[in-house]
Amino acid sequence: MASLAAQDSYLQALARKVGVQHSPESRKRKFVSKPGQSEGAGGQPKKKKKKKPRKQAEKINASSVKQVVSNTNKPTPGQKAAPQASKSSPQGVAQSRNDSLVTGGKSELGSPSFSAINLLRQRLHEKIKKASGQDDAKELSPAVLEKRQRRKYERERKKRRRKELKMKAKMEKKETEEVPVEPESKKEQSTAEVVFNRVEVHEENELNKIQKKKEKRKAVKGNITPLTGKNYKQLLSRLETRKNKLEELKDKDQKKAEELENKMKWTNVLYKAEGVKIRDDEERLKEALKRKEKRKAQRQRQWEKRTERVVEKMQQQQEKRRKNIQKKKKDRIEKKKARARKKGRVLPEDLKKAGL
Repeated sequence: MASLAAQDSYLQALARKVGVQHSPESRKRKFVSKPGQSEGAGGQPKKKKKKKPRKQAEKINASSVKQVVSNTNKPTPGQKAAPQASKSSPQGVAQSRNDSLVTGGKSELGSPSFSAINLLRQRLHEKIKKASGQDDAKELSPAVLEKRQRRKYERERKKRRRKELKMKAKMEKKETEEVPVEPESKKEQSTAEVVFNRVEVHEENELNKIQKKKEKRKAVKGNITPLTGKNYKQLLSRLETRKNKLEELKDKDQKKAEELENKMKWTNVLYKAEGVKIRDDEERLKEALKRKEKRKAQRQRQWEKRTERVVEKMQQQQEKRRKNIQKKKKDRIEKKKARARKKGRVLPEDLKKAGL
């Protein structure tokens, strides 16, 4: 780029010089006198040339330059023959190259505007290449090249991914269209059918394993609900009812009472194994209930104190507001009285103070 800029500046300077130069004067020819005339009389008086303005001269130069450029661009028969002759020997090739360089240099010198336009075009093409990222890779750093390559791969990967997703969506649509919807009549056929005097009963294989396990646990544990939770009052009442029930059974049938007691213990053990916390100790439940009630009473007291404080604060604010309003009213009245005194009015308060 630096060499191009230098070349451009040099050519522009040449163009200025060529523009300033005047057209070459026509050669003077000797005037040949006629046989009858003398040499002294044969001399003609010189005509004065009118000076053309500078702009017209520049236009003429430009037109001449264009003609020269067009002539140089058109290959002459001599130029066509030159390459054929130069093919025979390497010296001819070198000579033709030198001639072309000389003619090129002359044309550039002769047509500065043409060369400047070429340079500007070249620069424009370079800028376009740089903008589109088509400039030479040698000028760019390896980091930039790597970044470009990475972006290219990423774009291609995303493109492939989009294509795959589109294909999948199409395949799914086709599958849904192809698979026919099963009529409800087939489902109804799977249920128990009555054929004359024969009844087909399906086995209980359709039940899930989880449901079977739940049923097994229920069968082992029985219908006894575990004593869990933090409602200590309810837990204590349930414990008392259980104890009363056992005592009544013991009076009636001791074996049944023992079986029930063992079953209750067994269910408690099973629930504990599952990780459920069972609260069946009466003393500990009573202590927990006391703690809970104590905490509740404490919170109640704190809440009452807080409400009292809030009420007191509100009353104080209201009192303060009321006092401020009264003070403002008094100040307003005093200001009015002071204005009246300035004007020369005598107020009853002043008379009382004077003792009149």
